[in-house]
Amino acid sequence: MGLSAPVCRLLLCLLLVLILPVGITGCTDQAAPPATSRTVILGFDGMDPALTEAWMAQGLLPNFSSLARKGHYQRLATTNPALSPVAWASFATASNPGEHGIFDFIRRDASNYSPDFAISDIKPPQDFLELFGYRIPLDNPEITNRRSGVPFWMQAERAGARASVLRVPVTFPPDPVHRMLSGMGVPDLLGTQGTYTQVTSQFTRSNDMGGRVVRVKPEGGLVKTALGGPSHPLNPELGALTVPLTIAQARRGAVDIDLAGAHFTLSPGQWSGWVPVEFTFAAVTGVHGMVRFYLVEGFPRLSLYISPINLDPRAPAMPIASPEEFSAELAERIGLYHTLGMPEETWSLNENRISDSAYLEMVSHVLAEREAMFFDTLQKQDSELVINVFVQTDRVSHMFWRGLDKEHSLHEGVTEQGSDAVQWIYREADRILGKTLAELGPQDRLVVLSDHGFTDFRRAVNLNRWLVDQGYLVFSGRKTTSGVMFAAIDWQRSKAYALGMNGIFINRVGREAQGIVEDQDLAALKEEIMAGLAPLTDPDSGTAMVSRIYDGEEVYRGANRGDAPDIVIGYAPAYRASWETVLGAVPKLLVYENDTKWSGDHSVDPAHVPGVLFTNFKPKAAVDSIEDISSLIGVDGEAP
Repeated sequence: MGLSAPVCRLLLCLLLVLILPVGITGCTDQAAPPATSRTVILGFDGMDPALTEAWMAQGLLPNFSSLARKGHYQRLATTNPALSPVAWASFATASNPGEHGIFDFIRRDASNYSPDFAISDIKPPQDFLELFGYRIPLDNPEITNRRSGVPFWMQAERAGARASVLRVPVTFPPDPVHRMLSGMGVPDLLGTQGTYTQVTSQFTRSNDMGGRVVRVKPEGGLVKTALGGPSHPLNPELGALTVPLTIAQARRGAVDIDLAGAHFTLSPGQWSGWVPVEFTFAAVTGVHGMVRFYLVEGFPRLSLYISPINLDPRAPAMPIASPEEFSAELAERIGLYHTLGMPEETWSLNENRISDSAYLEMVSHVLAEREAMFFDTLQKQDSELVINVFVQTDRVSHMFWRGLDKEHSLHEGVTEQGSDAVQWIYREADRILGKTLAELGPQDRLVVLSDHGFTDFRRAVNLNRWLVDQGYLVFSGRKTTSGVMFAAIDWQRSKAYALGMNGIFINRVGREAQGIVEDQDLAALKEEIMAGLAPLTDPDSGTAMVSRIYDGEEVYRGANRGDAPDIVIGYAPAYRASWETVLGAVPKLLVYENDTKWSGDHSVDPAHVPGVLFTNFKPKAAVDSIEDISSLIGVDGEAP
């Protein structure tokens, strides 16, 4: 017997409630008593002390110089390893990575040795109703932050203070505070950390790490294709949802673009504004996203770049704000903005999908969005604690360090704009600092910090190659190389493996799925590997590639220490783990020249890349590292 119409409507309503966000209209911000005094924490990810000090001395950073002179300045020790998610998690929780459990961007799944995203986890619904060929979820996805510990803004809230926390890394999903917009960890609509699309008629590789390439064949100056979205929510076997995309030749090299009815024109070298897009399914509903377009080249050699599909803040498909309506209210006041946790599309530039100038224009756009939301919040004066992190200093340094490093393989080809890019972003940070100082009242306290510094990245080390050559990692069959995720490894004969930016894991009995190293043999094996790595030199130059090696058991303390690497490699400046190592591959060579635009890094021995700390007051106690920042702030949100 078929279902009655009322029952069908009821099930549809249930579906809508369970899997779709509610669009927010209007603004729920209520008039609130002003904060009589505030602590404002301003983060500039990756701001390097050596550059900062040099440019302050040259008069290029007048606001930082003034703050250092009138208040306090010091170098700030970072975490081990010196990675943003690790450091910002320690900043938030005042704890060692062994306590908060974030050791890298990547974590390894001990059950199958595969890499996984370390910051957050999204588990799909577990209970379903089979109906009309669809699997209708009866529960919600479970989204968790893998960071353990209580962040200090939660402690401040519990003490009666109001906290506004904007785009701080490792805050997805958001904490239930007065106001939060999640930062690093928020995925795109595909569930990835940022997958771009390139529509092109040119012959090009199609398996980039950061995106997907759609090859098209124009017919009469016209291309009809589609933008791929997320998998069908109710039946993944139906494939990805799509929306039609038409690209037509226009005058003077421009193109006319129609994305599911949204029509606009782009000229070569031009970015579009935000283009909302809805991926419909089940005939009556859909999920909302938004993209930006950049025309690299018009017809006949069409090359059209499309940004990752950001969640639409007006109706996000996942929780990104607290309270839930804050993201929509913010968009109403400042306009649409990037919601992706890592919005600066570094892989697009690294894989030469866009130019240096296009990338810097995109960074300027993201910076303007971040600046608008920060000052929108600051000017409300309704929070005793305001925290905002600008990550653009880090992203520009990663991609344009080649302009500073005369020994990098791409230094000679850097344009004048590229050569000035790192200094430009530091001067932008100085401008924002000056604007912030002008907003502060006489009772307000200011803390400015970075999570780590920067150094050269000229050579990439394939750490798994060394482990293979020394007999610690063993191939299956007659293989001599292995793809990502340890595609050709015999785990029954392998004692150790490298995964992530700085870690080596021992293949331990009872921990790894196919572990072979007994607990009583662990200490001796670690000592043997560490002793072998310590004198490691570059075969092409004889230069030391390792600065210091750490025993994970000695570095980390806390309840989550069991998830930590057993050995942590502190690379020497100019050296870093290869991307192949990060993802569990074993290439042929031990080390190779880094010929990519990702030319600066910080995943070296932490002693080489401290961060910075400025305050507009004199700290009463020593602040030794980024773990100690919350000691500057009382639990009520005010400085003690």
